[in-house]
Amino acid sequence: MLRDSARYLILVALLVVALGAWFLINHGLAASPAPIGAQPLTATVEVGGGATEVVIVDVEGWYRRTPHERALATAIDFTLRDDLFEGIPRELGRWRSGDADSAMGAAVDEWYDSPEVAVTRQYRDDLGNSLFFSIIGSRGGKSFHLFEHTALTCYPGSGWRIVDVGLERVDIGDSSVNVQRVITEKNQLRRVVLYWYLWTDPERIPDSGILSVTLHANVSESDEMTLESMKEFYRLLFPSVMPWRRLG
Repeated sequence: MLRDSARYLILVALLVVALGAWFLINHGLAASPAPIGAQPLTATVEVGGGATEVVIVDVEGWYRRTPHERALATAIDFTLRDDLFEGIPRELGRWRSGDADSAMGAAVDEWYDSPEVAVTRQYRDDLGNSLFFSIIGSRGGKSFHLFEHTALTCYPGSGWRIVDVGLERVDIGDSSVNVQRVITEKNQLRRVVLYWYLWTDPERIPDSGILSVTLHANVSESDEMTLESMKEFYRLLFPSVMPWRRLG
């Protein structure tokens, strides 16, 4: 009798463990064990650049995770809120912004169903180079508009011709992250656009909000030099890739 009871209890325990593992994997919420000494994703971290926050970035939205999903460390609180841009430094490395931030206007409010954040800031360096840093953020059902309107749709609608599309790799320390790349032309002007999506909630729940983040820069000498400047700016925003990945 005792032997049968023990076997029954062991069987029940194994079933509970198996069901728990299935739930984590099936819902994509489990992270692989971090290397010894690494901080878990939800913990406060301290890496190069004074980073104390962790965000999730990916090249696609619709809450569909791709193999390009990464957890990045940053010193900026990207939580979706009205005053988000007030927490973004106006001086990042050699880049400075002395101008007022610009709202994106009525067209963006219409296309994106009045997003909570729709702001652009221009940065310049001492050599006269400039780039524009833009964020549009929404939560809930209206956040799906962020994936309907991208550089591939908005630039041609304004008379620009798309000349190149693809993923661009940004090396960060010993790791890397990919972003969407679009190169476009209008009259004699050539422009490089890099964009990606950002979540502060690792579960990527719509109600927690999502940001569509974009860098725009006009080409003065070559595409390659422009891209290197933009990648430098990206690394100032996100100085480290965290040792984390999603299972399932």
